[in-house]
Order: sequence, then C-alpha cells, then structure tokens
Amino acid sequence: MKKTLRLATILSAGLMISQPLYAAESSERFVFVGYGDVKYESADVAGTDAFSARFVPIFLFSLNDKMHVEAELEVGLNADGETETELEYADIHYFLNDNTTITAGKFLLPFGQFSANWHPSWINRSIWTPGIYGAHGSSQAMDPMLPILSDVGVAAQQVYQVGSAKVFLDVFMTNGPRSEAEHDEEEVDDDHDIALARLFSPAASIDLDADEDEHGEAFPEVEFEATSSDNNSNKAFGGRIAVALLPSIEIGTSYYQGAYDENGQLDIKANGVDINLISTHAILRGEYIRTETDAFVERDHEDVIDSFSRNGWFLQGTFFIGHVFDGLGSTEIVIEHAQTKKVEEAERWMVGVNYWLDPRSVIKVGYEDTDVVDGPDDKRFAVQFSYGF
Repeated sequence: MKKTLRLATILSAGLMISQPLYAAESSERFVFVGYGDVKYESADVAGTDAFSARFVPIFLFSLNDKMHVEAELEVGLNADGETETELEYADIHYFLNDNTTITAGKFLLPFGQFSANWHPSWINRSIWTPGIYGAHGSSQAMDPMLPILSDVGVAAQQVYQVGSAKVFLDVFMTNGPRSEAEHDEEEVDDDHDIALARLFSPAASIDLDADEDEHGEAFPEVEFEATSSDNNSNKAFGGRIAVALLPSIEIGTSYYQGAYDENGQLDIKANGVDINLISTHAILRGEYIRTETDAFVERDHEDVIDSFSRNGWFLQGTFFIGHVFDGLGSTEIVIEHAQTKKVEEAERWMVGVNYWLDPRSVIKVGYEDTDVVDGPDDKRFAVQFSYGF
C-alpha cells in the first residue's frame, strides 16, 4: 500500500528509532492497524482512583494507486460503564504525484505536531496529553490552549527536497469553529473536541466573575467540535510549514484562523511553533501556541470588537537511560514542563519512567504536579500499558 504523507511525517518525527510504525508497502488493499491502552490513575482534585481502557482501530484501504482511504475510531467506557465510540477521522487521499497529496473528509488538522503525529498513547512518551492541549483520554487540571484539532474539509500536502533537507507544506480549509451558545440543548464536556473554557456569546452580557485578561473583561472561548454543518459563511483556514533534516531535526510553524459567531464577525487566530530533536540517547519535543480570540465588549456604551490573547508552551525530554546502563534494558526517563499564560495561568511538571516490552508496547509510570494560579492545585499518579499494532 502506498504510504500517505501523514505516515511520512510520522517517520520524519523519528519514531523509527524506538517504535517502528507499521506502514510498509503491501500488495494488499486493506490494512488494519491501531493502538490502545489500559490505565490506572489517581487524581487529587477530581477525586478519582480508577482503571480505564480504550481501543482505537485504524482502517487503511487502497482504492487504487491514486486513492487511499483511512479512518480511525476510538472506543472506550465512560463513568457510567457505557461504551462510547467516536470518529476520530475519516478521509480520502488523492496522490497527484509522489510529492503532492489532496485530502478530503474529516481529518486531523496539521497544526503543530502533537495533534497529527504524537497523540496516540504508544507514541506520546507521557501518560498525559501536554497541558496546552485537550486531554484526549483523561481529564487534566490545566485549562488547555486548544484541543487536538480535527474538522471536516479539504487539505493539500506538498513535500519539497531542498538540498539535504525536506520542506513539508500543509494547507487546509474546513467548516471551522462555532459558538457553544448555539448548542445549549446539548452539554459538551469532552475536551478532546473542544477548547475547555466558557465561550462568550456576543448577545450575552459579560460575566464579571469569569476569568479576565489584561483588559479586565471576561475571556471568550470557542467550540471546535467537528460537524457536517457550518454556522456562518466563512471557513476556517490555515496550515503548517516545516523544515526537516531527517531523522535528526524538524522545526515547524503553524497558523489557524476561523470565524465562530453566526454573523462571521468574531475570529479566533492561533499561531504555533514546534520542534522535534532526535539523538542517539534522547528526544526533545516541544510546542508554543499563542491564540487571539475576538469578542464584543462594551466601550462607552457601544459594543466594539476586542481581541483577547493567551499563550502557552510545553517541552518534553526523553532520555534512553537503557542505552547508557545495559542492565536497565529498554528503559527511558521522561520529563515534561508546561505553562499557560494570560488568563487561567498554570504550570505543570511531569516525570515518568517507561519500559518498552517490544518496539510497539510500553509500560509507563508517571507523576504530575500542576499549580493553578486561580484554582485548586492538582497532583496525579498513573500507570499505563500502551500498545500499537
């Protein structure tokens, strides 16, 4: 089966160093892959102390040499013991040539690297999602900058060879974000699909008890849940450009913009920078995100559009101590630090120890400590068994 650009990007991130992803060319038209995990987690603020499990199958199907279909489902249990199934993505790729791919359907947006490439639990070196992103499988104390972005639309991917480097260019256009006020009849609480904060409705009055930014106004937020409809005539657009010297380094920058209100007057914009460094004994990954969210505010008894900003970052280091001390085998230490600034400020440290049973299954033990400036602090301990197939 012909490799898609998504799989090529994963390879560029250096995953083949310790856990090769099954993406080999095959004469078969259908390939079944995926991942899953079982986790025990104890969290102070949430008051939880429980086991959980997920199974995430990925279906790859080759229609012909030019077209490739992929889909991912996440199957898990909620707190009431009910089975929940979510369509992570379902899209079709059309290969114009060896370097150009057109994608249509529901897909993971190429914003940063974590959302599209690192979020599967057997690839993410931490048990938890970085604090600037939505939880994807577990709650977290930090209020994230963005969810793991997915939406319905079209995209194009282009790869250029520039000397010894590769340049990856991704652009997309999708239905875009919307106002949570339009969905009052349905409570949305999965921060895998939405940004975790109170969305300010332009028609509503400002809540003076809500979080405030430097303007002293309530901070707006936006719902990013992917749907087959659009609440305005505007589309979200953006993309990512990255330079890679494979397999050692990849540095990229991303952009996202979309109108979220019914009249298409209020935008959310996000800029990001990501880095992925691979060496013989360590991996260094990190992302920085800045968001600007428009909202109507009252100035001199008139409603005017103002912009509210946030920023945050995470840096994750993985050290292969088993390479230095033979007796430790496939053991690695993971240290991660994350911060969010300007409204709902928080800081998180995480330390973990991972032991690889084979190149696609790992046992993780982790502890994280989150300090929330205007909220309760949190401490968590978890053990997770993750596998890819």
